[in-house]
Amino acid sequence: MLVLVQDSTHWIQIEPLTSTVQGMTMFRHRTPKGSYECTVSGLRWLCERDVILKYHFRNWEPYSQLLKDMQYTQGGPLLDIAMELGELEEVHLPHFVCLGTNPSLRNEMKILHVEEHGVSLEEVHEVTRFHAKILHPKFSLISVILRLLSLNVDVHCDVVLYMAVKRSTVISRLYMLLRNSSQKEAVQEREKNQVSQGYSELVLSSPYGSLKLNSWFALKNPHSTSINPEKIQLLPADTTPSCCKMIIRNTGVDIEMELIGDDERTVWRDMVPIDEYITETHSTSK
Repeated sequence: MLVLVQDSTHWIQIEPLTSTVQGMTMFRHRTPKGSYECTVSGLRWLCERDVILKYHFRNWEPYSQLLKDMQYTQGGPLLDIAMELGELEEVHLPHFVCLGTNPSLRNEMKILHVEEHGVSLEEVHEVTRFHAKILHPKFSLISVILRLLSLNVDVHCDVVLYMAVKRSTVISRLYMLLRNSSQKEAVQEREKNQVSQGYSELVLSSPYGSLKLNSWFALKNPHSTSINPEKIQLLPADTTPSCCKMIIRNTGVDIEMELIGDDERTVWRDMVPIDEYITETHSTSK
């Protein structure tokens, strides 16, 4: 039986070198001996000598039916990892499953390898709150998956806001993204044209605790002129997240927001002060 291990703090945070190849964002790291964590993806690795690794996120959609046939579901992002130099002693793959509310789920975790000749499953060596550890990894398409005992899974998520000020009106779109998933990259791709036109990305505080996957939450703001749709759903990792579009026809107020579940419980609350969003966003007359 796997035991949930207390997460350590000895990981050196490093930013990847990025490039774009055929429309995909590629990440590359060169590190000496040590323990590292990518600040973008949350991927961790331990090496005993110099290594160069590169990877990119892959879309889960081509493998969704395969997972259903295997009676598994995604537990983290699907990563295509390759070593250009050296080998890793350990790799810690990010996952978004909350194990605190259902510790037995850790025993349902496996590592999925997708290769040219088919797929294989590997046992997880160790599980921490946000990572699954494997030793002496051999890379292909790789991810954490979870035996599909129930769709009623608790997950960790983040809240991201894209916003701009246009003619004294605040226009924003709020997303709920599974933590340690490829959803953030999918949303950034969707929003990149808007960012080039003056929108800013604001990563807000996290919800108060884990939330049920596929649950609905109502977005509330006391100063909003409109919120459409009024509710947002926390969607699986193979689905591009939906968003709530919020319009405030007054730039002289703080942006106060909260998310309320179907049980009327407030699961998240945050505020963007007026001086922050006026500074962060680019006013435009478009």
